[in-house]
Amino acid sequence: MSSLRDKIQDFISSEKEAPLLTFLAIAITPVLFYVSNNYWAVNSLSHLLFFSAFIFGFVLLLYGIYFFVFRRIGRFKSKQKHVLFWLITLAVIIFLSQTYFNSTLKRIALLVGMAVIGFVLPFNPRKHYKKMVVVLLLFSCLSFVRMSVNIYEDIKRDIWLEQPDDIENVKFKSFPNVYMIQPDGYVSKKMMQSSPYNYKSDLYDWLDVNGFKVYDNFRSNYPASLTSNASLFAMKQHKYADMIFPKIEFANGREVITKHNPVASIFNSNGYETYFIAEDEYFQQNKKQEIFDYYNIEKDDFSHLTKGGNEVRDVYKDFKAVYKPLDSTPKFFFIEKLMPHHVAFFKTDESVLKERDRYLSRIEEVNIWLKDIINYISEKDGNGIIIILADHGGWVGLRSFNDLYSNEKPELINSIFSNIAAIKWTGHLEEGFDKDLESNVNVFRVLFASLSKNEKYLDHMEEDISYNLRLNSFGNKDVIEAIDHNGNVTTKDK
Repeated sequence: MSSLRDKIQDFISSEKEAPLLTFLAIAITPVLFYVSNNYWAVNSLSHLLFFSAFIFGFVLLLYGIYFFVFRRIGRFKSKQKHVLFWLITLAVIIFLSQTYFNSTLKRIALLVGMAVIGFVLPFNPRKHYKKMVVVLLLFSCLSFVRMSVNIYEDIKRDIWLEQPDDIENVKFKSFPNVYMIQPDGYVSKKMMQSSPYNYKSDLYDWLDVNGFKVYDNFRSNYPASLTSNASLFAMKQHKYADMIFPKIEFANGREVITKHNPVASIFNSNGYETYFIAEDEYFQQNKKQEIFDYYNIEKDDFSHLTKGGNEVRDVYKDFKAVYKPLDSTPKFFFIEKLMPHHVAFFKTDESVLKERDRYLSRIEEVNIWLKDIINYISEKDGNGIIIILADHGGWVGLRSFNDLYSNEKPELINSIFSNIAAIKWTGHLEEGFDKDLESNVNVFRVLFASLSKNEKYLDHMEEDISYNLRLNSFGNKDVIEAIDHNGNVTTKDK
């Protein structure tokens, strides 16, 4: 460490300018920070090439301008250290204002703080810009360490994906079209009529009248879309994939949904065409989709820096565009509708109530949409299986993400996980096969057992446990059982 300290001190004290290292520090710091904080949305070869090209291009461009102005034009040579100082100062201000000082008040405080430091410290541009170079590179090292943990999680074997039986080789005996429609955050009937919702939606009775079997007391196994759908399509409990630092954006979640999963593979091997129709690009951010035959959002439709929501589609329209009811090839459709969605977070009781009202207004809107698309499918296909399955609950009553991770009130835990589940089996359900169907993770296993008319695939149903994350004393998160196999709120360690 003393040797490293001496080298840093020699670098700062040297009269020699360091433009290339300065430009590299300016480019690499935000890139590594962004990647380390968004790794599971950018962990593709395409993103690696994109970020590498950005760093190389940025450094080359700045050095080209610098070389031309300050090396070729004599009267500017004495200003090199001043330009490097102000350039890196501007870069630091922009970086901090977009990360840690991301509100107007915080940005004003940042500028005032840097101005005070500027007045207090003696102005030595060469020494100060080199100090900032060192700080940025050390900060980048911290980002790289964090990213290295993610890389380990990425390349390690996902043991949780392994099936306990030969269900991936299942052979269907009946081949109806299967339509899975996912209204995001739609709770079950019992939850909707209970606190904190206290509302009566007519959708459940409408579904019952129109041939659906509505499953009471149903729940998701995870609190958010990515974690829930990864478990759904894997037909397995992942328990956040045994991550060192568990989080909602968990290891390889997007890959399981859009790149490789047993559900799409089983449909494909049984002669089905598979369609993935999403309202935005959130599940496809890392541009790895390949297992489905059709995606309504292609890789080139969104940028490498998307956070989701940049490419918003009318999924009903996209479904109609590719739907061919008279085609003899059986089809599986996954159709995601981002309504009613979960509540936004505010801290006052009044805002919690307002968010409840906003959620309920969206319920009425999505009810109309659901009835419309269900009627359309039913008119075109009298033999298809239609599954209405939300990814999780509506979160009504919660105040913050910390509340999501720490709340132990049974009604709010149920608000997080309780979700609508209704299936129009159209005669394809084998009697008794769904008697233990209570959570998302087992939906496709029950479906495949019925289509193959083989009860043995019910021998390995996953436990209907709902898992959440809980903040620990170190500020990280632990995996807990929020609801046990019997439907009781437990909030105990996994």
